[in-house]
Amino acid sequence: MRGRLLPALLLGLLLLCVLIATAPASLLALLLPREQVLLQGLSGTVWHGRASRAMIASNAGYVHLGRLEWQLKPLSLFLLSPAAQIDTDWGAQRLSAEVQRSAGGDIRLRDADAQVSAALLGNFLPVRLGGDFSLQAEELRLRDGLPQRISGRLVWQGAGWESPRGMRPLGTYAVDVSTPEDGKILGEVLTLSGEVSAEGEVRWEQGRYGVDILLRGAGLDDPQLRQALQLMAAPEGEGFRVRLDGTLPAAL
Repeated sequence: MRGRLLPALLLGLLLLCVLIATAPASLLALLLPREQVLLQGLSGTVWHGRASRAMIASNAGYVHLGRLEWQLKPLSLFLLSPAAQIDTDWGAQRLSAEVQRSAGGDIRLRDADAQVSAALLGNFLPVRLGGDFSLQAEELRLRDGLPQRISGRLVWQGAGWESPRGMRPLGTYAVDVSTPEDGKILGEVLTLSGEVSAEGEVRWEQGRYGVDILLRGAGLDDPQLRQALQLMAAPEGEGFRVRLDGTLPAAL
């Protein structure tokens, strides 16, 4: 009897492993909270799958990620800290990173490479912007949807301002970001090219943000640009000083 039981148990264990290894990606639709994550057009397996359309919820509504591909790291499940390599693209918008959720609920991104359109900021600023924001970060940690730690560089490529006469080019700018301590993030603003020079700093601490940037250069001679800047900046010498302070609610 025992001689037959052991092979049966081994066969059952083997079948279970096969079922787990080949579990269809559609199971994620049952496992993930629909009020936070929406996946459509699922294919592949739970471990390595694709979605033709992915969206995540935020306070401003659903954020579209577009096509999503993931590869789950099995060992991370045993450590109760699931991790996966994800890649998304939606037009000019993209994200590639290793994403991990800690037991405490923090989200950590490693080796992140992302790009989004600057036009998205039109929802928060009184002016419409052009160009693309790209981020290369060795580490980005989020808690309740808000950043706790980041190390990397944010670049605004082909920055522009949409005037009544069309898009007005400004330049290309970078922010080198570091975290001297958890929850406190500092960024140094640099000008890489362009007729409008920007220098200063941005900061984030315990849910509060601050911006202090001086704008100068020949590009400010445009009277329509100067008029638009007066909505959010104060004249200082031949330039403008942008000072912003406030708080943001949890993003997710």
